[in-house]
Amino acid sequence: MNMDLRYFWKTQRPASYDMSGQRRALLLIVRDKEKMKSNRCSFEVDRQTMEKFFEGCGFQYRSVLDETAQEMKEEVINFRNSINRSSGNISCVFVVTSSHGHRDVIIGADKKTLAVKDIIEPFGDELCPKMKGKPKVFIIDACRGSNHDTGVHFDSAADEKRSKEAMATKEYRSTRVPPCINDMLVAYAAMTDYVGMMNSTFGSHMIYNISQVFSSPGAAEEHVYNLFVKANAKMVATPVDVTVDEGKPTQRTERRKIIMTMESTLRKTLYLRSSNDSGVKTIEQKGRK
Repeated sequence: MNMDLRYFWKTQRPASYDMSGQRRALLLIVRDKEKMKSNRCSFEVDRQTMEKFFEGCGFQYRSVLDETAQEMKEEVINFRNSINRSSGNISCVFVVTSSHGHRDVIIGADKKTLAVKDIIEPFGDELCPKMKGKPKVFIIDACRGSNHDTGVHFDSAADEKRSKEAMATKEYRSTRVPPCINDMLVAYAAMTDYVGMMNSTFGSHMIYNISQVFSSPGAAEEHVYNLFVKANAKMVATPVDVTVDEGKPTQRTERRKIIMTMESTLRKTLYLRSSNDSGVKTIEQKGRK
């Protein structure tokens, strides 16, 4: 690196994470077998999108396909252990899941659940000392419930009568203790108790918009958190048409709003592309056929 670039990075980004080392990522995808037969599986589209994303950002990554909840849990532990054993400098870690889910869990190929905390907490300072003080990013692309957000018309009055579902969600949010480790950023595809949306053509709305924003001109010069905010803004600004009561006389199309939520304990700014990106890419894929 020449002296001019070193001066730029030290003077322009004094409070950013050092990204001079390797970037590691784990991708956990549980695909729909029936839709795979007709080439209409949104989760398969997500896999392709995220692998392209990792390649573009210089990540060494491992893709794990169609495993049970227990197998995915073991994959997370093995990935963490491989990081701790690494002799090289690792700058940041990404763990991405794309599957069905409910409140704070994702669903494995065996229909059993894996708690989100079992994906995040293994990378805490005590269990993953190799990543102490370094950024860990988690993308949890799964439904978090069955509620739909229909939005609110600008000229409508506030509804003071809350449904039982809305009250239950409010109570859960007020008592929820999210999984939390130092230097993390977690992005969820939806609010607590709400569905995430997918499309058979471009996959998850969350992953699609993240990939679009992160690959846009100038994205290399923006803090990762800001890029997630921009991806969320695109999601909110683009309502989704869904079919209600399909096959019934009352079948109709309604619009739904999607909101990504984020939780962050990042203590510095994080830029995925730096002047000394190595561009090294490793692809390893494991899963059922």
